[in-house]
Amino acid sequence: MNLEYEAAKTAHYIVKECEQGGISSREVENVITKTLGVLQENGIYGCIIYLYSLSDDKESNNIIISKLLQMLKLLGVETPVNVNDYENVLKFIIDNVCNDLEKLLMLKQLWEQTLVYARYASKARK
Repeated sequence: MNLEYEAAKTAHYIVKECEQGGISSREVENVITKTLGVLQENGIYGCIIYLYSLSDDKESNNIIISKLLQMLKLLGVETPVNVNDYENVLKFIIDNVCNDLEKLLMLKQLWEQTLVYARYASKARK
């Protein structure tokens, strides 16, 4: 499995779907930059809580959450069905990611790379 390819592909779809949803590149870049900072400082769980806590642009947040959670399949973990169910997603992350250090570290690295690519892609679309 080529994780570099998966990060680039996911980043592309995050930016593309946000753009199709009418969200400006500047807004997308802003949310992604802040999300990346939270991920680096507070980890996977903090990143997800942060995205759910944003009330300004639920559509871009849901796209980012959905695409990041879909990457769990790369690590052999099925994703939660409904990303709008905040409590269920947080419990899922605790039970299926936070309790496995190897998966947690791999996923954090994968999400970081994805968000870096998405940030650059959104900047390039300005």
